Amino acid sequence: MSTPAHTGGAPALGQAVRILLLEDDPISVEIVGTYLRRIGFADVTLHTAVLMSEAIALLAQVDVDLVVADLHLPDSQGAATIPTLVRAVGCPVIAITADRDPGMRDATLACGAFEFMHKADLTETTLMRLVRLAMMQARTSRSLRESRQAAAALLESEGRFRNLARFGQTALVNTQAGELAEHAARAVFDALGADVVAYIDTEAGSGKPVLRELVAGAVSGELRTPIHCAPDDPILRALTSGDLIRTGGAQLPFAWASDLRSAMLAPVRMDGQVRGVMCVCCRPAHAFGEEQVDFVQATCSVLSTALQRLDSEARLAYLAQFDPLTGLPNRALLADRFSQMIVHAKRRCSPVAVLFIDLDGFKAVNDTLGHAGGDRLLREVAARLQSAVRTEDTVARISGDEFAIVLAGLARPDDAGLVAQKIIEDLARAIEVQGSEIFVTASVGIAAFPADGLDAETLIGAADAAMYRAKQTGRNAYQFFTAEINRRSRARVQLGAELRRALEREEFSLFYQPKYQLATRRPVSAEALLRWNHPERGLVSPTEFIPVLEETGLIVPVGEWAIQRACKDLKAWQCARSEIGAVSVNLSLRQFRQHDLDARIKAIIDAAALDPSLVELEITESHLLADPDHGIRLMRALCDAGMRIAIDDFGTGYSSLAYLTRFPVSALKIDRSFVREMARDKHNATIVRTIIEMAHSLDFTVIAEGVETEEQASLLQLLRCEQAQGYLFMKPLPAHQLARQYGGAARPAAAQLSLAYRRGSSLQA
Repeated sequence: MSTPAHTGGAPALGQAVRILLLEDDPISVEIVGTYLRRIGFADVTLHTAVLMSEAIALLAQVDVDLVVADLHLPDSQGAATIPTLVRAVGCPVIAITADRDPGMRDATLACGAFEFMHKADLTETTLMRLVRLAMMQARTSRSLRESRQAAAALLESEGRFRNLARFGQTALVNTQAGELAEHAARAVFDALGADVVAYIDTEAGSGKPVLRELVAGAVSGELRTPIHCAPDDPILRALTSGDLIRTGGAQLPFAWASDLRSAMLAPVRMDGQVRGVMCVCCRPAHAFGEEQVDFVQATCSVLSTALQRLDSEARLAYLAQFDPLTGLPNRALLADRFSQMIVHAKRRCSPVAVLFIDLDGFKAVNDTLGHAGGDRLLREVAARLQSAVRTEDTVARISGDEFAIVLAGLARPDDAGLVAQKIIEDLARAIEVQGSEIFVTASVGIAAFPADGLDAETLIGAADAAMYRAKQTGRNAYQFFTAEINRRSRARVQLGAELRRALEREEFSLFYQPKYQLATRRPVSAEALLRWNHPERGLVSPTEFIPVLEETGLIVPVGEWAIQRACKDLKAWQCARSEIGAVSVNLSLRQFRQHDLDARIKAIIDAAALDPSLVELEITESHLLADPDHGIRLMRALCDAGMRIAIDDFGTGYSSLAYLTRFPVSALKIDRSFVREMARDKHNATIVRTIIEMAHSLDFTVIAEGVETEEQASLLQLLRCEQAQGYLFMKPLPAHQLARQYGGAARPAAAQLSLAYRRGSSLQA
């Protein structure tokens, strides 16, 4: 199947592009196909095939520029897929796979693949970069093949084209642009018996013509200096128009050309522009027939192809070491330079420091201004970082919004803190992006050689850990690496590994804390609280493991498990005719960012055969403010599905009342920090009263958290707060214990109920 896709704008790489996508998974075909159509070429034709046999048959009929192939097909498996494709095409083959076999990449590249990529790592940006590099290589290879074919045809009719063949061989291996131009001029000089052959290109920056090479028997010229040309000079016309021009030598701005009656200016074209001009001069008039013109143009074509190869190789080398967006060294080049600085530091006994810099809240810029605005911001940040340090220091972009700076030759390690503070102040100044003033802050971690590590990798990791600590302590600050940070960093990594296994080993459980109606002091619902029963440490504090779940992304599957478990427990309470008639579950920020969250939760509730109105979702106030528009859309979808929404920790996130009126909320939970001091601090009591009055004016139920004394409960009731939860009423309990505490008259025996909960199943009516 072939799908032409036309995209606007100028072509990124010139000509129409033909791509074969070999993939048997319809979803992957849709994703990769969409990415490929967005690459930005002028005209893209996308062919698709499901089977290797189908692809081979298609390649026998259609010439393609690039193949993107899954390694696992119904009729071809693993790295063996690649040799079959390589034999069938003369273009690059990019391999994609979902297989995480660590040896698959090396095996695939050894079989001839241009590049290898895991589907999980596949994004539009990475595929765009990879395809562009592959297309550079493909076009260079195709141009070389076409040039060799043209040269072979000419060699059959003219002996002079042996010179072109020799130049073609030289062009394939030569790595210096100047030498290539000289060899091209020499090939033309020898083959045509010309009197003078010169190669002319333009000076970088000024664009003025420059005489680069001169091949002649008895004349000389000043090389590599600008040529002074009149406005209508043939050289200028050839360089600007790209047309082949025949004229007399007297029209050229060279003293040695005045008695040469024939001159030909043949352009060397690259990427739709003129890279240079081959100037061939002979003494006789009318010295150049069609055969001579064809030969010179063929030589210029080979030279163009060779120069493109050098440009492509230079670009590949650049991309291997530099960030294409900011022009800064990337992580690989940073590590190399850092290692060299450490060697010098050892010899001179001088400290070296590395700063790891992460922008605070960069995602909000991307969300509001788009990726173009984010890119503009990153370029400005890179410029400010470079201006904040010395020329001998190295500034690098690590990834995304992360940067690193290596400071060499410091008088003492503490001086790195002065640089970090200067960077924080420089970045705090407003940055204009798309007509708007953007303010960003940065968190900086600092590690020093030799105190914090003896090699680049260790020191960068230490600075990263220190940066993470700076974020934890409030952001917009710097933090030196310490033994305590090292301990915490290692513990965090270990905890993350253990948490990955905890879900598989069913080590998580839910405890429930009832919410009481203050007027009757009877429970009306219960809040589900996540607990982790470590096999060696016992119950681990949620404040210790929940931040790690958030950081690693495990909070998404664990949060979904918690909703499933809570629904099963609620069903069991219903069967036991418990007084607990509803359940509330907290949603994490990562969960809240899922666009299909409403459908996921609805499916869980339907599977448990529950009334959705009995499930309340608690969302922290600060999570809503991260992206209010998304929050409003998602909350409305959840409410439309029948669920209720409560805002947790209200009063700590500085909600905009304008947004609050738009949120489809049924309840506000007053944060425990206000409740704790309200009986002793009139200001806190005023805040609580204000929250309650505001909530009632919006028809919200008010729930107070952390109620521990009768005095607090009485004051809340006096202020017309409807519900409360806290240790005054009951501490969190496992589901089966809560069921025993509040089961109805018709509930099953306690032993039977406890057994049902231990088995993780719900009781049937």
